[in-house]
Amino acid sequence: MRVLVTGGAGFVGSHVVEALLARGDEVTVADDLSTGDRRNVAAAADLRVVDISDGDAIVRELGDLDLDAIVHAAAEASVVRSVADPARSERVNVGGTANVLELAKRAGASRFVFFSTGGAIYGETAVCAKETDPLRPVSPYGKHKLEGEKLVQLSGLSHAILRPANIYGPRQRGDLEGGVVAIFMQRWRARQELVVFGDGSAERDYVYVEDVARAVVAALERAGNGNWNIGTGVLTSVNAVVNALRQYLGPPPAGVRFAPPRAGELQRACVDPSKAARDGFWRPTVSFVAGIGLLLAEAKLG
Repeated sequence: MRVLVTGGAGFVGSHVVEALLARGDEVTVADDLSTGDRRNVAAAADLRVVDISDGDAIVRELGDLDLDAIVHAAAEASVVRSVADPARSERVNVGGTANVLELAKRAGASRFVFFSTGGAIYGETAVCAKETDPLRPVSPYGKHKLEGEKLVQLSGLSHAILRPANIYGPRQRGDLEGGVVAIFMQRWRARQELVVFGDGSAERDYVYVEDVARAVVAALERAGNGNWNIGTGVLTSVNAVVNALRQYLGPPPAGVRFAPPRAGELQRACVDPSKAARDGFWRPTVSFVAGIGLLLAEAKLG
């Protein structure tokens, strides 16, 4: 299969690229390298440096492609940055998605997999959200991902919309908002204090990146349209993240400091992944504590 992965030099996208290459696909990566890294891109993939929010650049850099499928993982994925600069979030997450959908039609792609968000699209979740639950995004990021979903649904392309929970794993950057596991690991290594926004009781559903990459491959192999939550259905507080790391690394060298909560962030976000299991194409395999162990082994910590 000839597959384009947008955002394929980034944390999640690069794992998707490797999963596709492992099964023998021909992979092209589109990434503007604003948060991605050339070193993340496997040598067997064809990297094209392009900003998906620039329609002319997409035609110029990618217009020669004949494709079977597109995995659209490129995004402005920071909740905090979307609050500070909603115009950029809209330009990338809405305008960029429209551009990539046009490319899919131009290139003859017969399958489109869209990375939406499970952590920001449902709003506060008293219990883990199902795909049929009301969508109540609070942040510009969540709202713009919902607009992107609608564009995909109206495109006429065969599509799978994935709503992942909070993804963690190797290659996640510790200098970007959102990746609390990576941020804490980086600060632990640098012997800096850990900063917890709020009282540490905020809870998230954490899903290991290789499980997410498997979900993408499964979505490409499916026929028909739909949306699926990709998570574990298990809530883990920020305090519990610290405790899980402490199991492997010992006490935080510089301690923990609690700071005021940040605008646009939720207290509780969790997705119910049972639809994907019922539909017979995906289920999570890595628990949070086990995933932390895998991550630390990869990073040669612990």
